[in-house]
Amino acid sequence: MKPQFATPLARAQIDQLMQPALIRVVDNIRKQLDKTDWQGKYEEDLIWPEGTPDLQKQEYTDLQKRLHGVGPEEHDQVSILISALPQPVPIYTLRLTKAGKTDETVDIWALCYQICALDSRTLDSRTEGDSPEASVMEADLSLFDEAGEVDWRSIDEKTKAIVERIFQALPT
Repeated sequence: MKPQFATPLARAQIDQLMQPALIRVVDNIRKQLDKTDWQGKYEEDLIWPEGTPDLQKQEYTDLQKRLHGVGPEEHDQVSILISALPQPVPIYTLRLTKAGKTDETVDIWALCYQICALDSRTLDSRTEGDSPEASVMEADLSLFDEAGEVDWRSIDEKTKAIVERIFQALPT
């Protein structure tokens, strides 16, 4: 699912907030996991453009593996080969498990968008079958300081509140 942005400016502002949001999400999830009986495991899945042949998927995966630990010249050559292939979109999820309970899954990107967007209900980060419906997003300007830089304290407070709500909603 791709988010929809109200304006190009809203997209740029949300893009500016996404990395700080991701950093705070991972940290706040770790803190919540330390306080609960739930176990968390991060998972990555790749969503391929429709019609991508399995051979190209495998070639992409093999080339990605070659990128690690190679010199700059070979890295550039492999990067060129990768750029000629269909590009998948990575999906990151957190799978929460607890003995005797059903697994719960949290869409990490949707969670980050909840934090970055003005309306924190923009995307539902708890995945339950179907993809959540997206609304048009505006950036939460309270997450910026007067100079237009990311206000880390504000983003941390909002992230903490949203992550705590997710853990409070888990079955006991």
